[in-house]
Amino acid sequence: MRYLTLGEVLALHRRILAESGGRPGLRDLGAIASALTQPKVSVAGEDAYPSLIVMNGLELRASVDDQERFMLALATGEVSREPLAQWLRAHVTELSSGN
Repeated sequence: MRYLTLGEVLALHRRILAESGGRPGLRDLGAIASALTQPKVSVAGEDAYPSLIVMNGLELRASVDDQERFMLALATGEVSREPLAQWLRAHVTELSSGN
């Protein structure tokens, strides 16, 4: 499993802003760093998120509108971790061999 680094996430953020517009800047760098650390945390030697689907080797199969609605709900706190895991389980498939 490969986790994104803070630098990679910030680079993605800059790229998205450059391609789609928006105000530069971050609201809470510490919260981003914390969110990146959470999947690595272990509880009693086991993965703290055993049911969370990770995108390594998988692709998201949902319309852009569905993805946007869900991510906005996640960002505003309307959706928590377990519904996130359920949504991902329902919307990911293995990468096709042509990718």
